[in-house]
Amino acid sequence: MVSWLYLFACSSSPAAGSSLLDWQFPSDANPAVPTVASNASGVATATIEVGFLGAGWLPGLAGLGTQTGLWDLGVQNPDDLGQDTRGRILLSIPSPGGTAGIGYVDLNLRVVQFVDEFFYTGGLTFSLPGVTLGSQMVVEPVPGQVGGAWVEDAFHWRLVPSPERVSLTITGAVGGTVLDRIRVDVVSGVSEVPRLVIMSVEKHSQVLSLSWAGGFPPYQIYGAASPLTNATWQEIGLPVSGTNAEIPLDGPVKFVRVRGSN
Repeated sequence: MVSWLYLFACSSSPAAGSSLLDWQFPSDANPAVPTVASNASGVATATIEVGFLGAGWLPGLAGLGTQTGLWDLGVQNPDDLGQDTRGRILLSIPSPGGTAGIGYVDLNLRVVQFVDEFFYTGGLTFSLPGVTLGSQMVVEPVPGQVGGAWVEDAFHWRLVPSPERVSLTITGAVGGTVLDRIRVDVVSGVSEVPRLVIMSVEKHSQVLSLSWAGGFPPYQIYGAASPLTNATWQEIGLPVSGTNAEIPLDGPVKFVRVRGSN
């Protein structure tokens, strides 16, 4: 029989992380892996779906400057407006830092594409809501009869809570999209975490009812016979998604603690 108990709460802190990914598309590989990848937590891929009248991968285009490794995604079929026939690129990126479900991810996307005043408007759309257009920079002007320029658009999202994997679909413009390069900077972190505090403890016969506040779910309750640093803490029951639990007061357990996932 347990004659006394010591209860406290604790938490662990996952480290923030980042991934730098650069797709330069030197070949027609599809799905394409980044040409340059740094600190990626797993393998990121770009899957290209070529739309109506799209030429697919091209080593370059005469008259359109020095850019190489291009994807012509195609256009919206004007005779089939009931179906979206534009091309698209599906990015799949593992979240860095091990904060899935409890923190946030800042997703910074840079896309280099050809823009002119006639067909290529640069009007990309995205599957993730809440996009912010950061800036637009001319990478290379294209003089002469063709006109236009290669431009780099910067977009930003903050995803809360952090997903295990970022899935972003980039859909080309109605009049067509010729894309040269995609760069992604993914930074994960942990939002300010409310301190995990035991709120109440009540003993009913041989059952201990406890409640707490703060931290991030799921929570795990542990028990030990001693509070010393070399004590063996054993899990009591399954993880708890709420902020209260009941545990039986049997066996050698005299000390109980609650740990959140943060």
